[in-house]
Amino acid sequence: MQYVTCSTCEYSNDTIFNKYTKQMENINKIERPGTLQVLAYDKIKGLMIAGELDFDVIYSANQFAEILGVSRTPVREAMLQLSAEGLLTSIQGRGFKIKKFSENRIKEFFETRQMIESYIIERLVDSTVEQDLKELDVSMKQMRKYADKGDIYGFLEADKAFHMNLIRRYGNRLMVSIMENIRDLIAIFGRKALASPGRIHEVIKEHQEIIQALKQKNKQKATESIKYHLAATEKSLVENQ
Repeated sequence: MQYVTCSTCEYSNDTIFNKYTKQMENINKIERPGTLQVLAYDKIKGLMIAGELDFDVIYSANQFAEILGVSRTPVREAMLQLSAEGLLTSIQGRGFKIKKFSENRIKEFFETRQMIESYIIERLVDSTVEQDLKELDVSMKQMRKYADKGDIYGFLEADKAFHMNLIRRYGNRLMVSIMENIRDLIAIFGRKALASPGRIHEVIKEHQEIIQALKQKNKQKATESIKYHLAATEKSLVENQ
């Protein structure tokens, strides 16, 4: 048996191990990825963002369990998680509905985006390199492709990639986390934001203005372009609520 020596006594390694094992017995085990709850969560959230679910319909865990071919428990846990994240609203004893946001709440979302994105783009202008612009151009090509096909979900995903490229490039992980959450919330309403005639092509044009300002390393133009784009998106969303 091995011993560890301290200033006043000797303890066996087995004794020390057993002591700390007992203390850690109440710590939750790591959950393996791919559990039914995780899969149900991803599927339901994906349907919400894709616009496949109706805002005025109450959905039950039983309905989704039958559709997804799994038991009710993981589906209910997934729906409770989406409710905790502010994406669903629980209707007592009946099920869940997609949460609707007030005009004031939407204003708060976009105010936060304005603060973060204008701050970041102002600081990225001078350090933008060719690879950054290429990644933005890739997102733009995808947006044009999905716009031509009338694929709103694909368009919104490409739009998200465009904005998140800039956020991730800045390198502040907390800002990335905040923006990921806000983008998920806004994406659910994305179809409404694009409901105004011609809005989808306006978004492409506004994104192109942002890229042009970055290429010119024009800090003022870049900041004004992102602010204008976000304000126009907010206005369109509120008008089509």
